[in-house]
Amino acid sequence: MTRSLDHKDLKLLALLRNNARASIKELAAGVELSRTALIERIRRLEEDGVIEGYTLKKAQREAPLTFFLLIKTHQPSCELIAPRLTEIHEITACHSLGGDIDIIIELSTNTPQRANEIREEISGYPEVAHIATSTLLKTHFEK
Repeated sequence: MTRSLDHKDLKLLALLRNNARASIKELAAGVELSRTALIERIRRLEEDGVIEGYTLKKAQREAPLTFFLLIKTHQPSCELIAPRLTEIHEITACHSLGGDIDIIIELSTNTPQRANEIREEISGYPEVAHIATSTLLKTHFEK
C-alpha cells in the first residue's frame, strides 16, 4: 500500500538528492530521526516505489554531448518502438509524451556523427513520421 509522503519523507528525499552517499547517521540527523527509524523509513520508501534504485551516472567526460530526439509517429506506437531503442546503448532515456510530439529520447555520444547515425537508424523505423533533433547546451541543475 502506497502511503502519502510526510515532511520527513520529503526532507529525506531532498537530502539524498543532494548527497546520495550521505551516511545513515548524517541522514538521521538531517531528518531528526533515530538511525533505526530512518532505516525503516528508507525501506518503506523503497517498497512504495518512491526510491526505485541506486544508480551511477556517467561522468561528463565519458559522453560529453547530449542530444534529444523528438519523434512524431504515424499512430500511437511508443510501445512498439521503445523495446528496439533499449538496444542502442547511447540512449539514456526514452519517454512517451502527450501532445504534438509522441516520444522524446535522450542520448549521449562522443561525437555528433554518432548521434546522426542513431537518428538515421530511428528515422528508418516504419512507425516514425518525423524526427527533430536538439543539442543540450548547458544543464543549469539536476535533482
